[in-house]
Amino acid sequence: EFECISSLEGHENEVKSASFSPSGSYLATCSRDKSVWIWEVVEEGEEYECASVLHHHTQDVKKVVWHPHQELLASASYDDTIKMYREDDDDWICCGSLEGHQSTVWSIDFDASGDRLVSCSADKTSKSGETANLVGGGGAGDENVWRCVCTLSGYHQRDVYDVSWSKCSGLLATACGDNVLRIFKEAHSSDVNCVSWHPSDPSLLATCSDDSCVRIWRLTTS
Repeated sequence: EFECISSLEGHENEVKSASFSPSGSYLATCSRDKSVWIWEVVEEGEEYECASVLHHHTQDVKKVVWHPHQELLASASYDDTIKMYREDDDDWICCGSLEGHQSTVWSIDFDASGDRLVSCSADKTSKSGETANLVGGGGAGDENVWRCVCTLSGYHQRDVYDVSWSKCSGLLATACGDNVLRIFKEAHSSDVNCVSWHPSDPSLLATCSDDSCVRIWRLTTS
């Protein structure tokens, strides 16, 4: 049985997403009113106080998700961008803006390390970005710490509505408006420099990468 122990009011339109921070100290929510709210959890989860109201998106905010190990928040919006937020002197600030999608960003998710972020969009693509410096010093350089390293295109025929990065297997799952669920597996963690088929076994393939690995793959057909 479930009992409602608290009701949070403040958004002026549909609330699209809610997410607890990894420590459980904060709850983030977002809405069609173009805002992101951060609530501080008090009284063992039975009381919530508004810590910040963020208005950095110009359109509906579709999804909020926390970094798996830090109090770093990401939000995705109808304005085609992703925003990053962190706490600064008892307030919350926008510390980054990720652009590149050509239409609504429906969903986002971090990988297990938190060093990479995947997004999906109405432009029928998913994008993967990485960073070497998640929390900067608040300067202008913080706007550019993330870079897109991969775009998955040509797989989806309609909007990609949701994406989930498995914290256990590293597999990516996407949900699409073409009624199909797709699973993606990463071949290497860095640039793939070479591929070579086995000369006599048509099912064996070798790849090598900047990640210092050589991998042998066996092709299976169903």
